[in-house]
Amino acid sequence: MNPSATLFNVSYATDAKFKLNVLRTPSGARCDICLLSEWNPLRYGEFIEKTYNKGTNTLRCHYFCLLSGSRILQRGTAYSGIAGFLIRDIQDSLKETCNKLCAYCGQKAASVLCSREGCDRWYHYVCGYKNYCVTQFCGQFNSYCHAHLPAEQQKAHPTEGAGCEICYDRLPAPGDAECNGVAIIRASCNSECPAGMYHRECLQRYAYTSGYNFQCPNCYDKKFNEFAALCGIFVPQREAAWEREAGAFKDLHKRRCTADDCDKDKGQQRRGAPSILVGCKVCGGALKHRSCTKLPDPNSYVCSICKDEQFVKLL
Repeated sequence: MNPSATLFNVSYATDAKFKLNVLRTPSGARCDICLLSEWNPLRYGEFIEKTYNKGTNTLRCHYFCLLSGSRILQRGTAYSGIAGFLIRDIQDSLKETCNKLCAYCGQKAASVLCSREGCDRWYHYVCGYKNYCVTQFCGQFNSYCHAHLPAEQQKAHPTEGAGCEICYDRLPAPGDAECNGVAIIRASCNSECPAGMYHRECLQRYAYTSGYNFQCPNCYDKKFNEFAALCGIFVPQREAAWEREAGAFKDLHKRRCTADDCDKDKGQQRRGAPSILVGCKVCGGALKHRSCTKLPDPNSYVCSICKDEQFVKLL
């Protein structure tokens, strides 16, 4: 491992539970597993910084490099090392993979081996992402190169001009290199689910935000997370983003309308009449009087925060 270095102009958050730092901005530092410096938490997982040996050494890595590493064992408890990966096990794995050449960029330190029997293709997780490989974030966390995608990886065939059901932007058309079962994920939970198509990154962003509440955007089946994990979507085991915000439920206790132009509360309080309020259809908060929603159907009301999170497009 490289000695701890001083990183300038870097924003990071400290996770007290796991005793590590999570870089919030690009730092230029290299991942000690893949030796690449790309910073994109949505694609490659959080960039983690862990000090050890009483602060004299630092290990930095993409979280998904850690999860996908074919030679990295997870033998610690939940809070040991880095989320159960012991520092010594990570170090031992690097000795095995330091001279493995990436099948895509040709550089050393390729830590991911295709799980298809007989395939000896090694690659960096970062390069694999760019070349339509997939790591299944469940079970044995198997990884597959672009030539050996598993049967579970459904092939998407969008029609010309079709859009992502989350962002509504155009999906790659048939014949485009990006039109495949990794870059585009097609949902079809059961015979009653209206199949939808999503950009991989749109679905990953939705999973990051939803946590335990991740479900099929079309039929709301929570078993969808099993299929999504097989397709390379990492679903964090945590509360949804709107539930982790400080004071997320304070308006439920105050029972006050949150509309900026509301003038009903004071008058109703003087008369002693109860306020008839509805909550956001997604998070249940940001209460408003039915008339203050200014919607034909107040039960379809979605607060501005959830609209910003694109959830309005999932309803």
